[in-house]
Amino acid sequence: MKNVKIFKTIEGNHLIKGRGLPKGCKFCLKGQKAVLFLNGICQKPDHCSWYCPISLERRNSNKTFANEIEINSFNELLEEVEKIDAKGMSITGGEPLSKLNLETTIEYIKYIKNQKGKKFHIHLYTNALNFNESIAHRLALAGLDEIRFHPSKENWSKIKIALNKGMDVGAEVPVIPDKENIKELEDFIIFLNKIGVDFINLNEFEYCFPNSQELKNRGYQLKNGSIASVVNSQEVGIALLKDLGNKVSIKMNFCPIHSKDYYQLRNRYLRRAKNVKLPHEVITEEGLLLFGQIEGKKEDLEELNSYLLSEMRIDQNLILLSEINIKLPFYLAIDNTIISVLENFNLIGYIIEMTPFRRKKYQQITEKTPIKLFKEEFGFNAN
Repeated sequence: MKNVKIFKTIEGNHLIKGRGLPKGCKFCLKGQKAVLFLNGICQKPDHCSWYCPISLERRNSNKTFANEIEINSFNELLEEVEKIDAKGMSITGGEPLSKLNLETTIEYIKYIKNQKGKKFHIHLYTNALNFNESIAHRLALAGLDEIRFHPSKENWSKIKIALNKGMDVGAEVPVIPDKENIKELEDFIIFLNKIGVDFINLNEFEYCFPNSQELKNRGYQLKNGSIASVVNSQEVGIALLKDLGNKVSIKMNFCPIHSKDYYQLRNRYLRRAKNVKLPHEVITEEGLLLFGQIEGKKEDLEELNSYLLSEMRIDQNLILLSEINIKLPFYLAIDNTIISVLENFNLIGYIIEMTPFRRKKYQQITEKTPIKLFKEEFGFNAN
């Protein structure tokens, strides 16, 4: 086998040249995958429960989420899938194939395939504890396109059951940078190649609030300048691609935390923002919604609203008046004429940057900047 070449994608993933990415990953990186978090119910296997990154709010909970939205029905899942114009869906948890979750998982797969068609790509994550021949056949029959295993060593052999069922088969595991785990991961990759799986995704080891104390107790450290990356995880992951790439023929992908937390989320936000934006909002490069917001007393806001419509002849569709504020396009809010008017009406103006959600429960204001300061920061005063 020729010496492999490793290349880095724009998102920061490292791949073996010529082998490519699993299909599910391609959709994820483009923000084209909806994420169905079935619930936080899991068997808590010893090999992974100690570093589980699931939030304390979701852990052990029976609540279901589609992306960031809590859902309670098939229709609500479909609504979120369509909000981001998704071309696929991943199913995670918790454990989607546990005895408590199996039937629900299969029903979700059947429903979405029926609604979106066979080309709609669905992949699923499992720890393999409950996996068997019957479940493999049922998943394939329901329309699952890709299955990703994260098993303990005792359950590696169960991966063979998924082969030749019409699904792409692979593994997705974190790169835990200590001698024992690295050796086991090397053996795992060799095993996967031997049985003929399609791929392995190596994820950067994540340091987060739910697992931080356990990782500290075991001696893992947070990388300087990072809020989530464990020291040496990325270096070990890339080294595994280089060292084992010549020995195996399966797809190998190292996925950094930045890729998941920035590129995948940003691209999903961009797709969502296009479907939910209002006339007064502008979409930023990060997929957030940008607009001007004027705050003050109700009577002053109403007077300003009348002035904007009658004196400045601004299109009424661009102005949203409520009892507590007026929302309007940011490019109007930074106009010097409007800034002068605000002072006359004793009102305060801000430029707001917000996540692309309409329900207040999920809206998050990421920036709230006074208009004059916004103009200075972004160089609008130069014009």
